[in-house]
Amino acid sequence: MILSHWVLVLALPGVSHLRQGKKHDQPSFHHLTILFSYVFANYIAFPFVSAALVMLYLSWKVDSSYAPWMVPFVVLGAVIYVLSPQINWWWYSRRPPELSPKLRLLLERFSGFYQGLDAAGQKRFRDRVVLYRMGTEWMPTGWPDGVMGPDVELAVVAQAAMLTFQREVFIFSKFEKVIVYPMPFPSPEYPFAHASELYAPDGCLLLSAEQVMAAFADPQRWYNVALHEYARVFVLSYPDMPYPELESEDIWTKLERVSNLSRQKVESVVGLAGVEALPVAIHHYFIFPKPFRDLLPEIAGQFDRIFIQN
Repeated sequence: MILSHWVLVLALPGVSHLRQGKKHDQPSFHHLTILFSYVFANYIAFPFVSAALVMLYLSWKVDSSYAPWMVPFVVLGAVIYVLSPQINWWWYSRRPPELSPKLRLLLERFSGFYQGLDAAGQKRFRDRVVLYRMGTEWMPTGWPDGVMGPDVELAVVAQAAMLTFQREVFIFSKFEKVIVYPMPFPSPEYPFAHASELYAPDGCLLLSAEQVMAAFADPQRWYNVALHEYARVFVLSYPDMPYPELESEDIWTKLERVSNLSRQKVESVVGLAGVEALPVAIHHYFIFPKPFRDLLPEIAGQFDRIFIQN
């Protein structure tokens, strides 16, 4: 059971308070950092807002003839506000903030993909993780005070960053909404507890942090539902890639030999029946690279052409 394994990730800061019964009286330092640091557009807007306030003061205290001078500053401030997401992304995509030391340590400890990169590749990966976190519309649901730890965000977006690592356009622009529950959840589409879901019409991923963090901490034992759903997102985003045909009767036997995860085990973790082989194969390609290449060399070569050579 995953619940019995959950003790292994209690040391990770963002989810441990759920098991320990701790409450947050105020937003975490991480969320305050997000609030005050990723606001480059605010710095641009500040002089215009300040000038508008000065004109307002002068028109109130000195002479009402100053009032019309407020208009251009208010308009410019409003334009900057409306365009602030694009302005912020333009700035930070060229100057990504550094990933915090604690989150960097989690990558170094738990991400086999990150460990296999050279220094330049690791810096690129950290930058991508930071930008993915900024570019994702996070919707924590069912968390104490609505606060979700940054380690959960890291564990989720690291999977997306891995899939698109070799691509210049690395954000899944049509799938930027991520709803994260602390535990398995029901949904309108599947009204019973399950750990992950992709609702393509809204560009939305739904994930259970329990399963995400268990697989992040011990990827050799637990199926990563975040990687599974982002693999499905990748296929939907790049439908013309030369994906392998995985219709043979023995494909699930081969995938189990690669990972020691049977189809039944994968479906029990996801919580849904009828899981397709392609996202599972993509998962195993990244998480079990050596046995995957040894046992499925042709499929590995096809994935190389998709995830490396492009």
